[in-house]
Amino acid sequence: MNKVNLEAVLEALELSDEDGKYYYNKITSEVIYIGEEEARIADSTDIEENWDNYISLPSQFDINEYDIMVEFCYSLENDRISNELLSALNGKGAFRKFKDTAESLNIEEKWYKYKDEALIKIASDWCKDNDIEVIKGN
Repeated sequence: MNKVNLEAVLEALELSDEDGKYYYNKITSEVIYIGEEEARIADSTDIEENWDNYISLPSQFDINEYDIMVEFCYSLENDRISNELLSALNGKGAFRKFKDTAESLNIEEKWYKYKDEALIKIASDWCKDNDIEVIKGN
């Protein structure tokens, strides 16, 4: 069975962007990033030639932080706080407004804990779906 360090998967999920993609190498058990620059050089050649040795990690679109924010709002017991956060998610700059509102309501730490737990679930589900054993630590 393949193995992966959970921290490496979580870091890839946190750093996921639209300019590249993270992959798990089934041979080396490493998580690698192939961005626009790397795609022009040899790193991506191995992926293209040995596609069966790699598994694509969830992208930022698979993660959908907006949905995690909405779920967080509905998880709160205080309706006033929940509604303020939901309102912050409307319109332009929703992510910044949400984070600023969470900070002003003194629940920023609670938000980040919720987000971290959501990412751990996504990472764990990805590992399970791909028959990869999760290891902790180095």
